[in-house]
Amino acid sequence: MTEDDFPAIGYQEGRSDLNNVIAFLDRQRERDPARTSLMWVRSVQAWFDAPNSPPAHDSMSAGALGQAVESAAAGLKRLGLAPGDRVFIFVPMSPALYIAMFAVQRLGAIAVFLDSWARRDQLGLCAKQVVPKGFIGPEPAFGLTRGIPELETVAVRVVVGPHEGAYSAALETLAGRGEACGCEPVEREDTALVTFTTGSSGPPKGANRTHRFLAAQHRALDRCLPYARSDIDLPVFPIFSLNNMAGGVTTVLPAIDLARPAGTDGALLAAQLRATRATCCTLSPSLLRAVAAAAGQAGIELDGLRRMATGGAPVSADDIAAIRAVAPRAALHILYGSTEVEPIAHLVASDMPAGGEAEGVCVGALAEGLQARFLRLNRGPVQLGEDGWTEWELPAGRTGELAVSGEHVCRDYYKNPDAFQRAKIVDADGQVWHRTGDMCRLDEDGRLWVVGRVHNVIRRKDDVLFPVKPEILMKRLPFVQAAAYLGMPDTELGERAVAAFSVRPGRAPADFAAAIRDALAKEGVVVDDVVQVDDIPLDPRHHSKVEYEKLRERLGA
Repeated sequence: MTEDDFPAIGYQEGRSDLNNVIAFLDRQRERDPARTSLMWVRSVQAWFDAPNSPPAHDSMSAGALGQAVESAAAGLKRLGLAPGDRVFIFVPMSPALYIAMFAVQRLGAIAVFLDSWARRDQLGLCAKQVVPKGFIGPEPAFGLTRGIPELETVAVRVVVGPHEGAYSAALETLAGRGEACGCEPVEREDTALVTFTTGSSGPPKGANRTHRFLAAQHRALDRCLPYARSDIDLPVFPIFSLNNMAGGVTTVLPAIDLARPAGTDGALLAAQLRATRATCCTLSPSLLRAVAAAAGQAGIELDGLRRMATGGAPVSADDIAAIRAVAPRAALHILYGSTEVEPIAHLVASDMPAGGEAEGVCVGALAEGLQARFLRLNRGPVQLGEDGWTEWELPAGRTGELAVSGEHVCRDYYKNPDAFQRAKIVDADGQVWHRTGDMCRLDEDGRLWVVGRVHNVIRRKDDVLFPVKPEILMKRLPFVQAAAYLGMPDTELGERAVAAFSVRPGRAPADFAAAIRDALAKEGVVVDDVVQVDDIPLDPRHHSKVEYEKLRERLGA
């Protein structure tokens, strides 16, 4: 798919409808209105009742999606939404989610996206930052807004799905009226979407995704993961669904509840992949493992897949071997990125260096168009003085915090100068650099290695210890369910190194702590305490990243 035949969306001077990212959707609607845009499971319960039968899917064409978006936009405009207004969208992955988001953007308003995993306390923090005029969600979502002033008093309340209460309108009604609504011209740096970080290393921050940034991100993802017109993709991350629809790729919506992981998730996703004849998928590492395990237990091959992509947490050689066993024709692509920069680096699993876990996790080459610097370990803000980068930057090959700059780097946070100060650096030329918060290094072949988060580095006496390698080693042990390597305050050491782990269900009691200590000692890992816990708290988005602060609180108690 080339872009040579139309003006560059998101890069026009002044106000233009071609700056509005909805122009990507309109282009696909004009090119091939009959092409399937979305597919989703008709009834999840029907599959649970007959799990050996392929789940039936409904679908929506590019033309039908475009018409539903246009009609919903007309209805929202009539309700009083205008360019620049912020609208909270708290809807699970479904056609309604994308109809709502695209309709808001069509008006030049700002879609504020909240993942279904968002907690009530995070809702309040996010609302204070953006002060929305509208809220779109199912009736239970409105129940969560009680007691949050910024959400309880929104002027436009649009409900999705079955409801009993009174609302400004129902999204299904607005989308089904068949009304027309033109695309609002915008400046390229006008905000199109605000998405919040997980809050795993501090309060959630609202990434300010402008129309130009989203266009640049679409092109960057397309360079890493190019699609054919015949591809059918199942992504579990909404941003990849947006990327697909911008490129005209048929998108299968996952039928699982991302907010509440279940033991059946792997089997249901595997069934979807087979039923829809998907050629590609994008899964978190935890779901990648679940799909591989479910397919392996059922003795089936996902032979229709040509590519699988994953990211959001470290991927080990064991994960790669497991997926190769059930999807032998699929190339596994590992993406490293963040809310603010997606992608940062890209690696095809077949190119992963063998036995490299002594260094952390290899995530491949930097994405095209990015510049990188490696900074001295520092948990506070970084401001460049008269000497520029000299006092902060490390020599090539040294491990330091990765900072990146480029077109698809989100340059700021929505109305949050404190977050900007903590996470961004402005150089003498006015160029904005994003601090990833990850400790990394480049090897002699130009490959990026991630060894841990800045806030999770353990400072033990004169040593600096990183968590990625110890956690991979622990998770290799057959009895380990989840693992974490973290620092705890110590009067003599500064921080002592603690290996925490939970045990797989059904394992007989044993001296697991001794086995952990032995396994780490063989690899030269320093460990002061080994602690068995009931569970390791994981981030609500990927269910793969350890929430270290929560774990520290538990261990401290």
